[in-house]
Amino acid sequence: MPRHAKGSGGRAELSRGIGGEPPAHPRHAHALRRRTGLRRAGVAGLAAVLFVGSGAAFAYSEIQGNVDRHDISHLLGDSATAGGEPEPIDQKAGQPINLLVMGSDVRAGDSDVDGAGAAGEVQGMRSDTTMIAHISADRSRVEVLSIPRDTLVDVPACTLPDGSTTTPHEDAMFNSAFQTGGQTGDVGAAAACTIRTVQDLTGIVIDDFVVVDFAGFKNVVDALDGVPLYFDKPIDDPYAQLRVAAGCQVLDGTEALGVARARKTVGDGSDISRIGRQQELVAAIAREALGKNLLTDLPALYQFLDAATSTLTTGPYIGGLPTMAGLANSLRGLEPGAISFATMPFDWAGPRVVPSADAEAMWENIKADRPIDAAITGTGEAPAPEPTETATETPSEQPTEDTTDDGVVTAAPSPEPTVPVCTK
Repeated sequence: MPRHAKGSGGRAELSRGIGGEPPAHPRHAHALRRRTGLRRAGVAGLAAVLFVGSGAAFAYSEIQGNVDRHDISHLLGDSATAGGEPEPIDQKAGQPINLLVMGSDVRAGDSDVDGAGAAGEVQGMRSDTTMIAHISADRSRVEVLSIPRDTLVDVPACTLPDGSTTTPHEDAMFNSAFQTGGQTGDVGAAAACTIRTVQDLTGIVIDDFVVVDFAGFKNVVDALDGVPLYFDKPIDDPYAQLRVAAGCQVLDGTEALGVARARKTVGDGSDISRIGRQQELVAAIAREALGKNLLTDLPALYQFLDAATSTLTTGPYIGGLPTMAGLANSLRGLEPGAISFATMPFDWAGPRVVPSADAEAMWENIKADRPIDAAITGTGEAPAPEPTETATETPSEQPTEDTTDDGVVTAAPSPEPTVPVCTK
């Protein structure tokens, strides 16, 4: 069972335009909490940490060696970024960045994960989590948009590392693109096929990719000494090897991985409901990482970076430590409230889903570098609505009580109760 959190508070529950007129401006998630002095922690201090003091060169080499980088430009073909080789993304100041983040249940050589065979082999490679992480041009916000794995899409013909080409498929499950591209066991090819599918679906140009190994993901949580999360009901899911009591709990890495995987016995058992829990978990991890002043504790910083990078397979640019450090430095003022999470708007198609008409508006907002209509922010709370004329009235002008037809004065209704955001 997870450890109980010591307290709780607060309230509940990561382009370019490609034609088309942008839709109306959606509401924007504003920062709801400020934790100044703590938000600059993390990779932004990499240069100062890794290049000063004895053992620095070894630490840099070891952490960079953790990242499995793939150059997939030859696999993307005509869908690759215009202009040939893209510039390193740490040099894209003033430009929006779109990263495709995929959570994979397998990584070559990991024989402890279901679906992986002997070392060096991958069987049934799959990605159950795919998110477009949009970083705004002014670096003031990050929007993370989840694409349900059960979305029916057209998967284009994808080039494999041996030069052969796969057969295109219509109305295929979205996560089959990762499996199709990864049929030879190459994670980069799996990512390339998924990128092509996403670009065809959305029109959003993907600048680079990150594949996070679910089996190594737990090391990141453990490096943070656990992540607090609230559960309105107990969970007992043998498929995800997860048992957790209701209330505020501090999850260790194994339990957090169970939350990311749990589906069959939780909620309605759908992938859609799992996406919501995954977003809450990622938000909790972001809060915990931003809330730790790692720069004052170099061993803890090294442990966190070592754990975080060991889970990654990336493109050649975002996977470089100088690029990571440069981008993180430009995001050093980012607070949890400026990180927004949303799921692709969809319509049901039997047991599967298809993008709804509202999805097109969301694609256009990302391409135009406008905020999207989010479900929660990195605070774990719903985003605050945009101010209106009524909301900007002075307190004396705001209605605080109601009068019934018979003249009886009643108090204004209380706000809906919210689920607490847990703390350690």
